[in-house]
Amino acid sequence: MGAYRHRATWRNITFNARYTDDATPRDQLAALVSPSKVHEDYYLDEFDINRVTTQDYREFRQFLEGAEPNEAFEGIRALTGVGKIDAPSYARLEDMAWDLNEAFSTSGARIAAAAADPKGVLPFDFKRDSVGGIKALRFYCRPGPGRPAWIGRAKGGLVRPYSFQLIAFDPFAYDVAETQTALANLAGGNNTVTNPGNTYTKPKIRITFSGAGNAALALANTTTGRTLTLNLSGTAPNPPANGEVWIIDVRTSKMYRLSDSANRYGSRLSGFISEMFLQAGANTITWSSSTGITSVRFDYRGAYA
Repeated sequence: MGAYRHRATWRNITFNARYTDDATPRDQLAALVSPSKVHEDYYLDEFDINRVTTQDYREFRQFLEGAEPNEAFEGIRALTGVGKIDAPSYARLEDMAWDLNEAFSTSGARIAAAAADPKGVLPFDFKRDSVGGIKALRFYCRPGPGRPAWIGRAKGGLVRPYSFQLIAFDPFAYDVAETQTALANLAGGNNTVTNPGNTYTKPKIRITFSGAGNAALALANTTTGRTLTLNLSGTAPNPPANGEVWIIDVRTSKMYRLSDSANRYGSRLSGFISEMFLQAGANTITWSSSTGITSVRFDYRGAYA
């Protein structure tokens, strides 16, 4: 899938650092190599992302009796990298190997991810080629086995093979760059929010208030046929005040006030937050009332299966 043709990063480790990190077509690899890094690099020669677990919630008896299958879901994705450490000296080889150990330690990653978003996972950033240009993507992961596999051998020279595994609890890859789309029509008109990926993505919807709003405000994605209705009036539980910012987090199905993370899910009247995902491509979004609303913005990353 081409990650071995570009730089990639995990925590403090840069793989394929010998490649210049630009948009030059990868068929010109000879022109992209930095000579100073050729013998001081973590070569990433293979990158396998194809193993994804699935769960089919269908009882075996239903299957035997010819019933329709129930919903199936994708689970974790295993990412496996294989390469070699190339170092200018034996001392540097050992330092690079032990740095790789720390970067993939479960404890080190857990501490580093404690305040991350999403919480508990860290980005593995990589690039892939595309007709429209090189795409900068990421998986949100944790270390799998907890340490990379490498073995020092006598007469091994200044090159040491290694392999690592990461576990992505969300099986999709995402754009490194976040897209932010503000709704221009806040009184029932159509807005277009475009997901640049090839599968659905789950946005954060950022609402800025000038005061209490409509008692039955409808946020609808007419592309998917899903609607979320909210009571934002003065009689609602915890009505919004001037200057407040609320976040509707579709990934976690939470609604909260940004300043202190106070729960605002009680303002939901109907529909489900989890259903407000964005399909790949253009989505038509309507917001039914501008009362008490300063702005509404969708923050998201394009997702790729």
